[in-house]
Order: sequence, then C-alpha cells, then structure tokens
Amino acid sequence: MYIAMNEVRLTNREVVDVIPVNLRKYMCNIDLCGAEEIRLIIGKPFAVRFPDGVYYLSKNGVFSDNPSNAIIVNDRHMEELVERVTKSSLYSVKNEICSGYITISGGHRVGIAGTAVIDNGNIEFIKNISAVNIRLANEVIGAADAIVERITEDGVKSTLIISPPCAGKTTMLRDITRSLSYMGFSTAVADERCEIAAMYEGKSSFDLGNMTAVLDNCPKPEAMLMLLRSMSPEVIITDEIGTMQDADAIRSIMNSGVAVIASIHGRDIKQLMRRKNLTNLIHMFDVVVTLSRRNGAGTIEEICENA
Repeated sequence: MYIAMNEVRLTNREVVDVIPVNLRKYMCNIDLCGAEEIRLIIGKPFAVRFPDGVYYLSKNGVFSDNPSNAIIVNDRHMEELVERVTKSSLYSVKNEICSGYITISGGHRVGIAGTAVIDNGNIEFIKNISAVNIRLANEVIGAADAIVERITEDGVKSTLIISPPCAGKTTMLRDITRSLSYMGFSTAVADERCEIAAMYEGKSSFDLGNMTAVLDNCPKPEAMLMLLRSMSPEVIITDEIGTMQDADAIRSIMNSGVAVIASIHGRDIKQLMRRKNLTNLIHMFDVVVTLSRRNGAGTIEEICENA
C-alpha cells in the first residue's frame, strides 16, 4: 500500500536561500518539488536526489543524470554555504555542529562532514567542512491515515515502525503525531535529533496539532521520562530507538499506562528478531508497522499486531 499524497508541503525557499549565490544563479528554472536531498561536496558535482535517482545541476541550468557537464562545488561555495546556514555565527550553533547537523528554517536538516576536533574523547567542533547534505523536510498530510485507523480502535496502541533509511519513517511519525493531536489525545514528542518537529526558534516547522508538546535536542530516554512527568501525555512519540536505555524508558512509560509510538531502523521483523537484544523490545509494542521504498518512500508493507 502506497501512502496517499493528499497534500504535500515542501518549502523550498528556505533551502534556496542558503545555496551560495554563484550556484543559485543556475537554479532559476529548477524545480525542487519532490527532491529528497541536496548534496554538496568540495571537488564533486552539485547533486540532488529525487525518488527516481540522483541528478546533477548542469551549467545550462537544468538537471541531468550525467555528471560530465555538472557544476563542481569548490571551497568558496562551501564557505558561503556554511556562513548562510549558520547566519554568520558558528558559535551559536556549536552544539548542533557537534551532533553533525544544523536545522534551518522550514525544518530542513543540513548534515555536515569535515574534521572533528576532539577534546578528552568528546567532539568539540567540526572544522574544515568539506561536505554538506541538505535533507529537504516535507509534510505529507494523510500519510499515516491507515496506521492511525488501526492504532486508535480503543485508545492509542503502542506502535513500532520498522523502516530502512529514507523510507519515510519520520514523515509517518510526523503525520501520526498530527492526527492523534487533532483527535484530542494529549501527545508528546521526544525529538532527540530535531527531526519530527524540526523546531526552529522555539516553533515547530510542521503542523503537529493542538495537543502536542515537544522536547528536542535531549537524549531519548531522558526526554521520554521528562515528558511523562511534566506533560501528562496519553502517548509519547520518538524516533530511532534501539538501545537498552531506550527499552528501559519505554517499559517505564508503558507501565504508567501511556502509549509509545516509535521507529527503529531495519528491513522487517524477521531481521530485527535476529538481533537478540531487540527481541524483548519488539514484543513490548501492540502494533508493528513495516515500511519500505518499494513504491516510493512511505510504502506500508505490513501492519500486524503482537499477540
């Protein structure tokens, strides 16, 4: 089953605004609608990934699947890009940089790579930035309708979403959050990686409903327990679980009568069950949903209930 593309919100203006001027001039006739990510690596072609493949920005101002005529990213491009992304203040986003990404207006996530500066075993900064990957955030209204219908038959059922990378799990969690909130459920989001809500200057970049509280940039186990104590939620939503600490926090939350909806990286249940440390974690959830990219990101392969 493929997600219903009832309404798609994709703000490209914020992304275009951080692109260096000498690259942006080639983008006058470029349509980024549907793009998943923009990749800039010094000495390599300017590349944009769409669901059907990677395309390169040519000197003619069009996309091509052939990189031979593509614009090559240089040091000056990267310097200007970093300056625009950080609003000329690297210090103000130091904590985000140490995590390897910066969230910009619109909820788009700018991943960075370069040379890590280590102090006492901790990453203090990333310098000599040589590669940037801009992941375009999007909101697909109705993407989770089939899931929400199954998990709200009697209250909210704790639900685990299994998904490989780039298969739409965060978009699905975002739409589940919106739907549950508008249905009147008190909802809380533990957004450790600032992806579900994509908070920017204290506000969510997406419509998460009227009953959703967000705690971001905080480790998931601590965030989930803090939200349990402080926000009286009926359901807590989080992304990319998998550690023993995550499992312990989820168990405490469920024992308090609060539902948990979370995602985990994997291909399917069978693959995850081969990882012995995850077996008990999977069985804690009432419903397990498997996503894939078979018909595009957000393809729902299976919705099953644990006995």
